[in-house]
Amino acid sequence: MSSDSSVRLMFLASQKFEDGKAIRGAFLLTDAETKPLEFRCTNPIRPTTLQTVLYGDSLQRHIMVELIGVPLFNSLKEPPALVLVRESELLNVRPKISVAVIQIAKEDAIPIATNGEEHSARVMESGSGKFQTVILIPDSRHPGDRDVARGILSEIFNSHDLSEPFTRISSALDQVHAQKIGEEK
Repeated sequence: MSSDSSVRLMFLASQKFEDGKAIRGAFLLTDAETKPLEFRCTNPIRPTTLQTVLYGDSLQRHIMVELIGVPLFNSLKEPPALVLVRESELLNVRPKISVAVIQIAKEDAIPIATNGEEHSARVMESGSGKFQTVILIPDSRHPGDRDVARGILSEIFNSHDLSEPFTRISSALDQVHAQKIGEEK
């Protein structure tokens, strides 16, 4: 494999804890081989009842963009070539940063009611056939991000599962939260 060793991928995710009362965000910055270069996470975010009432339906988006996505992205020393997310809410970080953001979803996880041409543009298969086909979903305001992602990920996806780093983030967040890292003493 001849992946560009200078390519940096930022896997950005969030996870709920304490029966949904707390949420943490995190990123795992990797090289093209998905080896970890940097990991950071937020302190737990616990919206108050008043915040929940005042923000209403916009609370989740506010948390994902303003309290998780943008601060974590801004904490990087160098910007990545691409930001990959699992949750569609994190796509909303795209208008606030200058790097392409793409949601990676398993093909069977998202129903696609489009014509065949649009379907094939969204689908990305592992050239090696080792990994489950994924759907590349850009922020609707930045549809060109899909082509950027395809160009960066096509070779990487032959030998590395694009969903697996999110499992690492989830396990790391479980450990961080269990150890109460970032909690006030």
